[in-house]
Amino acid sequence: MSSEHVRSDIQKYLSADVDTRIAAIHNELWVDNNSSEAVFRMMNNIAEVPDRINAPALLVIGPGGSGKTAIISQIPKRIKNSEGLVVISMAESPEISVKKSLKAELALALGLPLASGVRPKSGSDIIPNEIREVIRLRRVWGLVIDEFHDALLRPKQEQRVNMSILKKLLGVEYGLKLFCFGTVSARNALQSNDEFKRRFHEVTLTDWCEDEGFRSFLLEVEESLPLRMPSQLYSEEMVRSILSITYGRMDKTLELIRSAACYAVKLGVEKIDLNMLQRANKNLWGY
Repeated sequence: MSSEHVRSDIQKYLSADVDTRIAAIHNELWVDNNSSEAVFRMMNNIAEVPDRINAPALLVIGPGGSGKTAIISQIPKRIKNSEGLVVISMAESPEISVKKSLKAELALALGLPLASGVRPKSGSDIIPNEIREVIRLRRVWGLVIDEFHDALLRPKQEQRVNMSILKKLLGVEYGLKLFCFGTVSARNALQSNDEFKRRFHEVTLTDWCEDEGFRSFLLEVEESLPLRMPSQLYSEEMVRSILSITYGRMDKTLELIRSAACYAVKLGVEKIDLNMLQRANKNLWGY
């Protein structure tokens, strides 16, 4: 049995039992692609920008499932001096009574349990001294915000407070570089404010289409699957079938392929073919 179609670190699973191989299929998977590489390149270039009156800001937008959070998870490995970055998520809490505050999330990320209900007394102290001191002492140089749209789609008063915080963080006193990830609604909210619209450079994550980039991506995904026979996911027929089911959305593509691979293992087919794709599409978790 040839194992050349499987990555060397995955080949050990080819002789494992079914449950072990299925667990391996569901391991976290990162595959470099043109969109993510472009974001990492821009972030690293921004990281090199010297202090100036207004620090640069990057807005990465894309629909849910386009890979924004996955990119954020790779920042420690891909961005220079990433230990100087603070990462927060503005995704709403499942606890209905809890509504996240940008100031409170920043404080918590810095290890300061600031209550979300604390309000600034004036515009001058909109960021408490504790936050200011920790940023200085830890030499924080940038802030990453996931689900950025949730910080902007707020009542007008709260939105103004959040924008004031961002403006202050970007300004000469803090000089923090901002890397914000959100949906198109984040862009729409920023465009309502002329000052912020010109401060953010925007990059859009798009869905996959039938091109060499997608075929290369599928080749790397296939190499990470412990299947004993090659699936040739990059073939014209397979590419078109995958796109017709997932419409090129990143998370849907990976979910479909993982499920199809589990069916292939369970049924002893040992490769992903059109039948396995259709089974996965019909019942993602039915293997």
